[in-house]
Amino acid sequence: MKQTKPVNGSLIGILGGVILSFDSVFIRLMGIHDSWTIVMLRGFFMWAVCLLVWALWRQSRLTLGKPWLTRENALPTLFFAIASACFVNGLNRGNVATVLVIISSTPFISALISRLFFKVKCDRSVMVAALMGIVGVVIVMSGRSAGDSAVANLYALGTAVSMALAFIFTARVEGGTLALPSLGGVMASVAILLWSGEDMFTTLRELSLTQYGWSLAEGMLVMPLAMGFITLSTRYVSPANAGLFLLLETALAPLWMAIFLAEMPTPHAVTGGVIIVVAVISQTLYARRQVSPARYADAG
Repeated sequence: MKQTKPVNGSLIGILGGVILSFDSVFIRLMGIHDSWTIVMLRGFFMWAVCLLVWALWRQSRLTLGKPWLTRENALPTLFFAIASACFVNGLNRGNVATVLVIISSTPFISALISRLFFKVKCDRSVMVAALMGIVGVVIVMSGRSAGDSAVANLYALGTAVSMALAFIFTARVEGGTLALPSLGGVMASVAILLWSGEDMFTTLRELSLTQYGWSLAEGMLVMPLAMGFITLSTRYVSPANAGLFLLLETALAPLWMAIFLAEMPTPHAVTGGVIIVVAVISQTLYARRQVSPARYADAG
């Protein structure tokens, strides 16, 4: 029965990727121009809901893990904090599609780091699916104009590297890991508050109830569920495979932008998005086919 774990992990990761694809829409709907304010708010909101679930639902603790820093979870928490800060800054400072394309390099970065530094072999199907995903995002970008912010691109690259490292170190944590993205978020929030001081409180007083509402929805629903599911998937699939689920945001975000904000995707975005989704689903189906013979062998 252990052979079914890769399939279960893929399904969990796909669900997380689909939920994550709404993140860009929520960030746009906030209407908050200061990226650090968004990072600070959503970090506290993510951790608050995680701590609430941990306190009120005892059965969740095995899956959530400890919603506070320990020696074992310090590294993945740190990299989730960096990724959270870089992601929002990338989206707010540059072209959304460009940022998502750069972040889609996470599977390659994860596989490379795992192979070079931890001697972890990645399944060939994972690398093929990652390559298909990159082809898809290249098609998405082929219809875009150049001139995007170099700073935003650096933030996007920082997101990709941080997410790859977060996945790698999360897979090495014993026990529950679902709380780690939220813990990383609040770590980033505390750092920003200590750095900004009174200026941040002045900014918070100027926000409207609507802006707080969208921030609550993004920080307490979208991000905890999305990153929680993707993080949970690393217990059943390789970190490189988990990185594939991030590609779903690149594929689906233009669709949600069209539906909710009337920003129609280009034909390139539609074509590339289809390729990305097919790549992720195909890898999952391949894993399922690999499981079936082993299951029958065990039954025999």
